[in-house]
Amino acid sequence: MMLVRGGVDNYDRETSQHIVAYLDILGIAARMKRGYERQKLAMNKLHNLYDFSMNISKEIDMEGYSDIQFKIFSDNIIIVKKLSEQPEKRLLDIKALLFCVSNFQCLEVKDSVGWLVRGGISIGELFIDETMVWGEALLKAYDLESNSAIYPRILLDSNLLPQIGPDEELTEFVRKDFDNLCFLNYLYIQHFGGQFLKNGFQMMLDELNGRYSERVYQKLCWHMNYVNRELDRKDEKKDRKYRLCIESLKEGVTN
Repeated sequence: MMLVRGGVDNYDRETSQHIVAYLDILGIAARMKRGYERQKLAMNKLHNLYDFSMNISKEIDMEGYSDIQFKIFSDNIIIVKKLSEQPEKRLLDIKALLFCVSNFQCLEVKDSVGWLVRGGISIGELFIDETMVWGEALLKAYDLESNSAIYPRILLDSNLLPQIGPDEELTEFVRKDFDNLCFLNYLYIQHFGGQFLKNGFQMMLDELNGRYSERVYQKLCWHMNYVNRELDRKDEKKDRKYRLCIESLKEGVTN
């Protein structure tokens, strides 16, 4: 217990099991430096991403979606869901968080926004309120984003994968990459979205104005290859003509 100017704090805050996504929107810092109007547009796009991601809970009947928590600070986003101790309810909590993050990422890469994001998702102890976020789950998710993700993908921590386990629907959220790391297959929830994805990709290229570094080029290629693979996998006739392409602009790459 601590007394501060007559106030009493019982030191009774505790961490509990949560699933946490830590996201980094690529290119936000550069957008902030391009003048007031551009940074204002970026800020409002980000706020709308939150609004639309949460409002979808009104359109779907998914248990636990409405009590997902967001924290947004500049180009970083934390999305958090407390986990039940009951196994069946716990799976529903995990599904709600993965669906929410997938919806957020889908909205980002399509033509309403045209941004790329990378991040990490982990499970572990966490405390969150209006003032602070604290705990190992956040540290693990942050470490995945900052040290391992590299490309515009959201990596899934190894402690999450066994809990997804044999659930057939949840396993569709998982893809294993060329480096054997597992990432969130956010396009699992997207159907007949090829045109919007292609338009969003063109927005990314237009914003770069034909010139980008080798590192940016690699990220664009990763995104292009992932989207094209998933559209092929879905084999939806309406989307067959929509494939992302960047090769014609390769001459714009700088070292």
